[in-house]
Amino acid sequence: MSKAEILTQLKTAEEQAKNRRAKANEEAAQIIAGAKKDASAIVENARNKAASEAQAKIDKAASEIGAEANAMRSEGEKNAGALKTSAMKNVGTANDYLVKQFKEYVDVRASKNG
Repeated sequence: MSKAEILTQLKTAEEQAKNRRAKANEEAAQIIAGAKKDASAIVENARNKAASEAQAKIDKAASEIGAEANAMRSEGEKNAGALKTSAMKNVGTANDYLVKQFKEYVDVRASKNG
């Protein structure tokens, strides 16, 4: 083999190595881009799932709070009704007491002025 042939083979080998390196770099870039895209999709799915789960927990808590508020309101209305009934039973007694106190006051005033 002559020097020229050896140089030609070296240049050919270098060119082939250069082409392989460029192809490998391109494939690596494609793999990295694909991995980034996949990672982005995974992160987006995780965010959506987390947001969905958080909203479900918020909705559940709101429902529980609403049910508890309704129960408390119902109990309060029941107690208010019982207090009103009890108070209405005492109206006559309170009225009699106030009339008696007024009469005593009038009698005292009349006896002092009289």
